[in-house]
Amino acid sequence: MSPGFLKDVTYQANCHEATFEQICEYAKQQLEIIHKWASEMPSFKHLSCNDQKALLTSSAPEILVFSICCFSVQNKCGPDNLLLDKDLVISRTNRQFEVAIRNIVSFIIDTIVDPLKDVKTDRYELSRLRRIILFNTTTKSTHQNLKDPEEVRKLRRTEHVLLQKYTDNTQGRIGELLLLLPPLTTAGTLFVEHLHLEKLVGDTFDNLVAAELLLAMGNG
Repeated sequence: MSPGFLKDVTYQANCHEATFEQICEYAKQQLEIIHKWASEMPSFKHLSCNDQKALLTSSAPEILVFSICCFSVQNKCGPDNLLLDKDLVISRTNRQFEVAIRNIVSFIIDTIVDPLKDVKTDRYELSRLRRIILFNTTTKSTHQNLKDPEEVRKLRRTEHVLLQKYTDNTQGRIGELLLLLPPLTTAGTLFVEHLHLEKLVGDTFDNLVAAELLLAMGNG
């Protein structure tokens, strides 16, 4: 599958500033893409519906922000913007948003987008990093909600090993890549909280997982 967050577009310099409503609609579309991407992964499908939902809900903020960052870097977005679509951006200079949100955008650009440009990641590395984010059991709430945390830890270790093998020829490469994750955790949490997207995340995955379960029961 070629995820929507890895699509190529032609970045337009005369972009429009995204409104709050457009960001919410974008987030909803991306959450559906994230669910589809994860659901097509055999190792993820093997987990219980409870654990699938727990992992999606907890990792979605980070994967959402990571997708925006990758999309911005891939399509050479301007230095003050996060690219949502070819002509739609969130800018750190946009005064329609409160200072806290503009500061979050700046944090994302400075700690994730700019390092991604410097590290020059390829699609395989981005894919492995996205899976490492998905199979994260380190947060207290995720660990408590998982029925089989050990199985999820095994899946995450597998992703680490695959990334390690891929980067073995470049000394220090895996360290550079994994250093992208801590600021991403902070950015994901802040982005979702300040844009009030928590309910959207929870409701979207509740509905998608429930629909998938009903479909499976019907086919059974």
